[in-house]
Amino acid sequence: MNAAVLSSVVQYDALRESLTRAGFILALPELHGAISGVLCGGGERAIQRWLDECLAEHAGRAHASEIAPTLEELALVTGETLVSVDLRFEPLLPDEDAALDEQVRALASWCHGFLTGLAFGSARPKDLQEGELREILEDFAEISRAGLTPEDSEDRDQADFALAEIKEYVRVSVQVVFEELRSKP
Repeated sequence: MNAAVLSSVVQYDALRESLTRAGFILALPELHGAISGVLCGGGERAIQRWLDECLAEHAGRAHASEIAPTLEELALVTGETLVSVDLRFEPLLPDEDAALDEQVRALASWCHGFLTGLAFGSARPKDLQEGELREILEDFAEISRAGLTPEDSEDRDQADFALAEIKEYVRVSVQVVFEELRSKP
C-alpha cells in the first residue's frame, strides 16, 4: 500500500469495510487521525503501544485479527508520509465526490482522532501548549465540532472551496506539528 493507493476511493472504502467487519468503533477518518496524532506525539514506540492497545481492545471479535496487518501497514505508510521531504502526508478522508455532509463529518472526526492520538502519544504535554502548536490544536478542536449550515448546503461551490481550504490547512498543520515535536529534545 503506498500513499497514492492509500488516498484512493477504492482503498478508503475497502479499509472502512474492513474496520466495520472487524467491529471497530472508530470510523476510518478518526482512526487515521489518531494514528497520525500518535505518530506526531510519540513516534514509532508510541504507535506500536497504541496499536497493541487498540487491537487488544478488539480481540475476540470476529475478523479483528485480520485487521492487525492492515492497521500496521496504515501506520507505517502514514509515518513514511510524515517524514518524507516532499510533504506527501494527506489525511485519509472520503473522496471529494462524497456527499458534502459526509466529508465535513469525516474531517471533524479526523481532527478529533488526531487530538486524541496526540494526547496518547505525547511524552511532553507541555510542548502542546506553546505558541503555534497551541493555535493549531485549538483550531483542530474547533474543526472537530464542524457541521454544515443551511447556507453551506445551498451554496455547494462555496462550501466545497471552504472545505478544500480547511483540508489543506489540516494537512499542512499536521506536518508542522510533526516537525515541531520531532525537533524538541
